[in-house]
Amino acid sequence: MLSPTSNKLFLLLLINASARALDVTILAQAPEGAGDIASDHVSLSIEQDGWVSFVGSTSRNDFFYNSLYNLVGLTGVPPRIRIGGQAGDGANPSSATQFSQAYYDNATVSSNLPYPGAYGMAVGSDFYPTVRFLPKNTKVVAAVNYGANDDLRASVYANLITKAFESQGVVDQGITLEAIELGHEPDRYGKDNYYRSWDPKWSDNSSKYIPEWRNWVKNIIEVIRSGWLPPALDLPFWAGSISSLATKQSSTWSAKYLIDNGLVYDAVSSNVKTFSQHHYSGTACKGGAKELGDLVSKANIRSGLNAFKDDIATVKAKGLEYVLGEANSFSCHVTSGVSNVASSAIWALDYLLYASQLGISRVYFHQGVGYKFNFLQPTSLSRSPLDSSSLAPPSSAYIAPSYYAAVIAAEAIGSSGHTRVVEVATEDSSVSGYAFYDGDKLTKALFINTQLYLKSDSSRPQARINISIEGSTGQATIKRLYIPSSDATSGLTWGGKSFETSDALPQGISRIEVLNPTGFTLRASEVALISFD
Repeated sequence: MLSPTSNKLFLLLLINASARALDVTILAQAPEGAGDIASDHVSLSIEQDGWVSFVGSTSRNDFFYNSLYNLVGLTGVPPRIRIGGQAGDGANPSSATQFSQAYYDNATVSSNLPYPGAYGMAVGSDFYPTVRFLPKNTKVVAAVNYGANDDLRASVYANLITKAFESQGVVDQGITLEAIELGHEPDRYGKDNYYRSWDPKWSDNSSKYIPEWRNWVKNIIEVIRSGWLPPALDLPFWAGSISSLATKQSSTWSAKYLIDNGLVYDAVSSNVKTFSQHHYSGTACKGGAKELGDLVSKANIRSGLNAFKDDIATVKAKGLEYVLGEANSFSCHVTSGVSNVASSAIWALDYLLYASQLGISRVYFHQGVGYKFNFLQPTSLSRSPLDSSSLAPPSSAYIAPSYYAAVIAAEAIGSSGHTRVVEVATEDSSVSGYAFYDGDKLTKALFINTQLYLKSDSSRPQARINISIEGSTGQATIKRLYIPSSDATSGLTWGGKSFETSDALPQGISRIEVLNPTGFTLRASEVALISFD
């Protein structure tokens, strides 16, 4: 019979034996393949009908502000904000409206889609000045209706936006208009929405879109530049904003085709600095079960993003930035048990960092009131975002699991302003690794174990990471993302601290380990950030 001490030793040996060993080499000096990653690489896209609920109307929404300022404290700059989405293509100015009035088809509310998008919006003069409630120096992208409009009315709407960004309260905060986004997923017009419904073949290919968009942008630039609608400004624009499924409609809807066929031509090229592609890992607009394992799969993340390699190369060769201007797990902001659980943080972190490896400048994670895939719910809800059931009392604003991905990425990137990152080979189908450099000097390494560990599982797999540093580094420490289980909806902590608080500010006791020179274990559904002195 084994003694208690022998039992403990035997158990320890079993645990170590069950951990697969991974030998990982990291260079102390940045390799050639290390690319720049922006301090605001993680940015947010806000569905326009919910904008005021996020930011506040007559005073700022402190919960949302705090969630952004947590990131400012780590990177030194705020996330960029896009105000748009489907509602942007149904928005028009209204002198009878102070902030906004959104219109919904209540017939589309269902247990699968508790919070559908607006089909129209009346936007008042106080709507855009609310950007003053964002953290100082935030850069904002604002949508202009292209789906159900004409270029003269689009110019009037653009003027509504520019006047807000020239107002004293906005200027005092250093909030700037990064760009106008003319159109939301034009490749879908007349297919699964009513835009351009008078011409159902309009989006069969991009042959009508290219000359029309070019002409609209040229005309809007000239109108605003002329001062006919003061103030006189030189408006910047995003190009593209095409959907995840654009090329399934027609190969002519790819970024490569659009750029090669003159979408950004000489007359507007000085005003267009960015091409926006939308991307979701799948669609759940018509319901149907989605598998958590498919979302977090390391292979699926890479294959989904690798599809844009040719587009990225073409866009960058044109001298433009390439961004994912709207991205998240599954389109139509679903699915329960996948988009809203702890492993969504695992997915988002690996997704946004791998995107940087392909030359994607920023990822704008899409958010909306009541959306399942949100980083956070910004305000109280009277209906459940999971199944549309009544909530009595209403739920309070809360931080969702995927928010932790933004925090971890911000901490890994840091505030130097010249961080570089490179993927580290792990030779493992579940473990991803990234090394971060301040210029050429190694500062951090991040490891993500995408393997699932569900509440129903009897044991939690783990990997043993044996690190070899080529070059000298000082002492290293480890900070971990603790996840109760892949399918948990709460209870996460980052380095011992929880952001799931009433004010979105972290609480808890900091937990940081000293790295053992021989390596460390990384459990399924866990993240470890190593910091080097």
